[in-house]
Amino acid sequence: MLALRALLAPLFVGAALLLSAQQQPLTLKDAVLKAGTELAPERLRGLQWIEGAQRYSYVKGEQLMRGDIGKRMDRVLVELSAINAQLPDSAKLKAWLPVSWSDANRFTFLHNQRLYAYDLTKAELQAVTRIESGAGHEEIEPGTGAVAFVKDDNIMVMRAGQGKNKPTPITSDGGNGIVNGQSVHRQEYGVEKGLFWGPKGGKLAFYRMDESMVTTYMLEDIGTKPSTFEPIRYPMAGQASHHVTIGVHDLATGATIFLKSGEPLDQYLTNISWEPDEKHLLVAHLDRATQILRMVRYDAATGEAKGTVFTERDEKYVEPLQAAHHLKTRPTQFIWRSRRDGWQHLYLYDVSKGLVRQLTKGAWEVDRIVGLDPKESFAIVEGTGSIDPKNPAGALEAHLYRIDLANGRTTRLTSEPGSHHGQISSDGKYVIDTWSSLTVPNRSVIRNTRNGAMMKTLVDAKDPYAGYASGKVELLSIAGENGDMLNARVIKPSTFQSRQRYPVLIYVYNGPHVQLVSNSFLGGASPWMLHAAERGYVVFTVDGHGTPNRGRDFEQVVHRQLGVVEVKDQMRGVAWLKQQPWVDGDRLAVHGWSYGGHMTTAMLTRHPGVFKAGVAGGPVIDWSLYEVMYGERYMDTPQENPEGYSTTTLSNYAKDLKDPLLIITGGKDDTVVPEHSYQFLKACVAAGVQVDFFNYPGHGHNVRGKDRLHLMEKVLGFIDERVMPGVR
Repeated sequence: MLALRALLAPLFVGAALLLSAQQQPLTLKDAVLKAGTELAPERLRGLQWIEGAQRYSYVKGEQLMRGDIGKRMDRVLVELSAINAQLPDSAKLKAWLPVSWSDANRFTFLHNQRLYAYDLTKAELQAVTRIESGAGHEEIEPGTGAVAFVKDDNIMVMRAGQGKNKPTPITSDGGNGIVNGQSVHRQEYGVEKGLFWGPKGGKLAFYRMDESMVTTYMLEDIGTKPSTFEPIRYPMAGQASHHVTIGVHDLATGATIFLKSGEPLDQYLTNISWEPDEKHLLVAHLDRATQILRMVRYDAATGEAKGTVFTERDEKYVEPLQAAHHLKTRPTQFIWRSRRDGWQHLYLYDVSKGLVRQLTKGAWEVDRIVGLDPKESFAIVEGTGSIDPKNPAGALEAHLYRIDLANGRTTRLTSEPGSHHGQISSDGKYVIDTWSSLTVPNRSVIRNTRNGAMMKTLVDAKDPYAGYASGKVELLSIAGENGDMLNARVIKPSTFQSRQRYPVLIYVYNGPHVQLVSNSFLGGASPWMLHAAERGYVVFTVDGHGTPNRGRDFEQVVHRQLGVVEVKDQMRGVAWLKQQPWVDGDRLAVHGWSYGGHMTTAMLTRHPGVFKAGVAGGPVIDWSLYEVMYGERYMDTPQENPEGYSTTTLSNYAKDLKDPLLIITGGKDDTVVPEHSYQFLKACVAAGVQVDFFNYPGHGHNVRGKDRLHLMEKVLGFIDERVMPGVR
């Protein structure tokens, strides 16, 4: 038998090489520039339910399509040419824009500073509302067609039918450090916008941010001659932070009041939500230390606080990420997502009585509420699979669940392995399930919400890489620093031979809120990694402690020491790699961006001699130079945690750098400001240590667009020269 295997082995290798030869190579140019087009799996663009119907719509070329659950064939609803026939020559559409359904016969879209509505029964397009030129942050009130927007840091509202009349100003104090109607707290703690329409369309809540006390940071703009400096307000850890208040404007009376949110002024006001009657709001108050959260109920007419519904405490940090989901059929009740028991779960509350019941429990995490049925007897949610520290494969997946609100009974609706994401129909009977896995590029189906039975397949995409010779993805787990198993991903060349020894490129992030490894198409990898495998690398990634979907304790172990435990986990990954007979342990490289840039720099400085090369993009070097909201949540302030900040400041280890390191930054990076990179360069100069550096002028925290190809050529070229010299 052994002799037969030995005889057949060359045949299998030869067949693999022949198949690879018949496929076209995946070039870096294609992997970067075609990642979102030709190399993206087929999907139904704009797929959504039509409001008030058991029908769905999507865009196919220049056609808006409609489908019915009970019919096999979909039909054309509207041609783009029919829309353009009713638009002036200066405003013709080149492609469909995102549409929103008002009801079964009417949809709206924003275009050319106007809100348009199309009536299917009349085949008529109407400009409902006009928006001023230069405006942004638009929020549409779906019932009336009114649009709130921000211009020059002030809020305005344009009502439907106002025609050429000027919009109604809501604020007038914007500018000089005052910002109205935009996201605050640097978009942490679930803050994604600054305008919030009431459910009846009669009131508008908004954020007002005073950042005049925040230090001004200057970013150079070389697009002018001579270059100029663009000031931004950047609150660094331990320094003055901005002050936020919440206003409420009554459209009927024209009056604006502010919630009496009190002190301290640098607290976080997050997760704004309206009660169904539009008479009250809920606001999650979080202290700057992020250890105490209070859910406060406010009178929308007077701004008076009506009481604290509940309080959450955590000795490390509380992080609210989603607003309360209010029940229309029981207006005093709402659903809240919390990690108070160690896992992200749902809790049913009453504004007067407090906690009604915990709805979900166990070693898994609820990611989001997809929606509820009209009677609000059950909710459809997205969540992970079951998670065991010794078998964390459940964290790789996302599934759809039905949660009965009366008793918390939980029914999993999706049985197929992979990452599932849902949209619930307005009648609550069906859900569109769009999912992928290592073996499924993209599939969209309709399921019933009773038991998840599949009713109809909408799209089943083919593998866009089938015609390419590209890396092959595998998922696995390895032992972490404290014995927890860590999810990992390996990408091997298409012509991989187990008897050959390969250099390894480690791609790293390993920070909060980012999960790189998943049971989704390509395992969550970017296409350039498949190309790198074809260059001759094994590409390796591990999600260590601090990453999401593994529970509170798994994440919070990094508190007050960002990068310390994570580096240990990554080095456990290195140890695992060196145990594999197909790995050349003397030819390892590492690359990461942002938090991954911090990790790359930390791995090279704390473990000199292990890596042949490293490329750190937009790296955090000193957490005291990072923003208040993120930095203090995970590190506390520099005054409270001087040892932790000193231990994690990488310029302190510049003298220990022995291996080639390329640092890349965006010249206008307003997230991890260029000062981080400059501080490390200065430390290297002082220590007499050589380091490579590249600045992308005009780019922000990452390099986007066509210049991204240049970036990836720079990254892989630097690594190639040091790991595989003479090969390219």
